[in-house]
Amino acid sequence: MALSAFPLARYFPSGVYQRWRSGDASVRTGLDAQHDVARTRDRVLSHARETVFFYYLIKELAAFLDCDPTFEAVIEARNGRGRDYAAYMAALFADANIENAMLDMGYREGMDADGVARFEAAVAPTRGRHILRVDSILDGLMNEDLGIDEIETRMMREIEEGLDGTGNLGAPSYGMKSYLLPRLGLLKPLFDRATARVSWDRFRALRARDAVPAADAVDRDDYWELQRDALRYLHSLALEACLERDMPMQFHAGDGEAPRGIMRNQDPFLMEEMVRFERDGVMRMPQVILIHAGYPLVGRAAWLTHLYANCHFEFSLAAPLVHHGMLRLFLEVMEVVPLSKILFGSDAYHLPEFYWLAAKWGRRFLAEALAVHVDAGILTRGEAIAGARMILHGNNRRLYHLET
Repeated sequence: MALSAFPLARYFPSGVYQRWRSGDASVRTGLDAQHDVARTRDRVLSHARETVFFYYLIKELAAFLDCDPTFEAVIEARNGRGRDYAAYMAALFADANIENAMLDMGYREGMDADGVARFEAAVAPTRGRHILRVDSILDGLMNEDLGIDEIETRMMREIEEGLDGTGNLGAPSYGMKSYLLPRLGLLKPLFDRATARVSWDRFRALRARDAVPAADAVDRDDYWELQRDALRYLHSLALEACLERDMPMQFHAGDGEAPRGIMRNQDPFLMEEMVRFERDGVMRMPQVILIHAGYPLVGRAAWLTHLYANCHFEFSLAAPLVHHGMLRLFLEVMEVVPLSKILFGSDAYHLPEFYWLAAKWGRRFLAEALAVHVDAGILTRGEAIAGARMILHGNNRRLYHLET
């Protein structure tokens, strides 16, 4: 329930936390003596329990589960309902009246196509629609000893199967996603294969000598910087494929998910050249979605969206993790971003309750933000309702070409 708990394993030598979690009492005792695992873990999680988000979540879930508003009571009630986990998920999605969920197939906790299908069946009539993740394709290819030509050929084959057919875990794709910004920072398109080949051949030579620093080394930039031009080239090809099909491409542009993402790289302004996607002096402007609200640099994501007609602002992460602060964010974003380019999203992961919370809180604070404009005479009631419909589903339907 807290991004601050994501890097728990990194507080210890490689493999220690996993052994502690899976070990019996004697294994844990031994590891605690060596690495102070339990106390470190408790310290991290104790802070997670003291967030306003946590207190708010408990009260909301207690109302849904019809139990006392305490953590212990909510866990007990949730465990009871969760014995039929599919039915519990179905109840959450129905209560939140969620019609559509865009599912990032690059972050599915190891589930195969059957696992994803079980999730989609459980939350029906909510429709699950797949997003193809270019990073997931490249992670496999770039870990093999392949030249840039072979990587490009195989990547493009998978992209074509995913975007034009059912090659994304047995389903069609409605767009793509890139996690490149948190790794490289400033992104500029690259269309020169020769430049990419030089970058990649240098990296392969270092890797063959075991001279490449680990991705999680002290200076986290080094691993990605060595591959910069190869990665820019391959992600540019992926964005080109989306442009050709008028499909949107999501770019992770907020929050950072430390330490996997490098926080200083998350400035939405570093995305400007990819948004322009200029070639031969022409801005070709593919449909780019800045996901995660650019948080905490919300104003920069909003202003980039204001300046470029093909750039779109998406609210996931803010919904639900910023909770009551969404009112302020909606007001800030609506100062400059056209209502037709604001997309609602949930950034749900691990817990199905996050879909539910995001839908409930998103509507609640969007309504309050629109009411401010109505009360000030800036919007009529009808204009506010039309704006809410665009933000909550209409813009997504249009951009992702979803059938009604």
